[in-house]
Amino acid sequence: MPVKPNDSEEEYFARQEAERRRKLAEERQAKLAVEEREQARTLHFMRCPKCGMQLEEITFSEVRIDKCFNCGGIWLDDGELEVIRKKEAGFVGKLLSVFRQ
Repeated sequence: MPVKPNDSEEEYFARQEAERRRKLAEERQAKLAVEEREQARTLHFMRCPKCGMQLEEITFSEVRIDKCFNCGGIWLDDGELEVIRKKEAGFVGKLLSVFRQ
């Protein structure tokens, strides 16, 4: 029977994986020319990463959420998850009730 790692082990490995992926992303970005990055940004700005349709930005309790009304995806920008995490208990339920159909 496999042994389940404790929470601190899971956190450690999750941090290690996040750091590894961050470094890979930095390396990929460094390889792109400035013009290529601008072209990619123009093509993908406010587009759903799942279906490619236009995202709509909606502010809810000081958190700006990007919502795709085509596939139902909800996307957060850098730092927004930390803002949500600091909100009072029950905030996520309130947030989801706004976006669920």
